[in-house]
Amino acid sequence: MSKHPSMSERAREQVMAMSATGRFALLLLGVVVLFMLWTNLFGPWAAQFGDEADAIEAQIAKVEQARIGSRSTNAAILAHGPLEAPGARDEGSQDLIESAKGVMAVYGITDYTLNESGGGVSVRGMTGSRIERIKADLAFNAANETAIEIIADLEADPAVESIEGLRLTRGKKAGTLDVALTAQAWVRGKGRGL
Repeated sequence: MSKHPSMSERAREQVMAMSATGRFALLLLGVVVLFMLWTNLFGPWAAQFGDEADAIEAQIAKVEQARIGSRSTNAAILAHGPLEAPGARDEGSQDLIESAKGVMAVYGITDYTLNESGGGVSVRGMTGSRIERIKADLAFNAANETAIEIIADLEADPAVESIEGLRLTRGKKAGTLDVALTAQAWVRGKGRGL
């Protein structure tokens, strides 16, 4: 064996010869050097890896949201049927009036009043298009059962969105009802098109 101590043995002897404060300072210096190596060499790589993992996680979350949204959209379509944009005002107004006239003709009611009233409610969509509500006021007299069937047929008609302001009063003739109601529909108003 050689009489000269190896480099590691000499370093160890020098460290042991240091005071406790010197050894602590050397240890602290080693920690700082390791920290600097980590932040300069491995830190950016670890941050990039973390960013990529976050991006993948965000993509997975988007796919999961789309899947959940797709399920709820499918359920809504199954429950309510496919959605259709309202028709133009002229067509919607004409359909509403023709539907009411058609139902009255089916039941042989010729003595009735039917008036289209103005929109009243208007909704502006994000695309700048307007959706308006149109109304048709209908008043007639019919036998009790016939009046109820007419109201049911109007509610079931696709051209009629809803019926509001339904008023039933006893008619002048026994077993008849005077009916006053307002049928509503939504139409595409003037503005930028749908």
